[in-house]
Amino acid sequence: MTSASGSASGGTATTPESRLLVTEIDLTRIDLSYGPLQAARLGVCTPSQLAYWSRVGLVVPAGDPPRYSFRDLVALRVIASLLDAGLSTAKVRRALHHLVEAGDDLAGLRVVTDGDRVWACRDDGEILDALRHGQMALFISVDRFAAEVDEGVRAFAAERTAFLAELTPEPGPALPGPVPPPVVMPV
Repeated sequence: MTSASGSASGGTATTPESRLLVTEIDLTRIDLSYGPLQAARLGVCTPSQLAYWSRVGLVVPAGDPPRYSFRDLVALRVIASLLDAGLSTAKVRRALHHLVEAGDDLAGLRVVTDGDRVWACRDDGEILDALRHGQMALFISVDRFAAEVDEGVRAFAAERTAFLAELTPEPGPALPGPVPPPVVMPV
């Protein structure tokens, strides 16, 4: 057993290098699966909700006994948050069906809802209406427009400065200033 200081009784000490190797493992490459109790805990739902969602086809585990994958856990969290936002189970089922049918991985989406509709935002800027057969919705990237306008304003300012520089005559030799009046001395 390793103590908090990193030494092990009857064994070698845990070095920072050995801890570093453990943290560098890519957990996405490890094929982990979770039983229903762990899935319910990690998916932020109750075991009875998990069983119901499996029966109605929201998230169906693989194998016998049932095992849930990482993607299943992400789907469970999405389902729980959509239900918490006020969507019915039927709408959640329909939205997930359209997203999966479109080939979307839930882990790579941002899901937005107003409690009635569901939109899936992809990393490439596309937004899909998940309740209307994955119909594409209009998406305007305001930050991109702001950057383009800023670039245009900077270019305009540079052009204006260059234009004004052409209109301004080159400075020549200094002209003499006003000549002071002669000083008259009383006699």
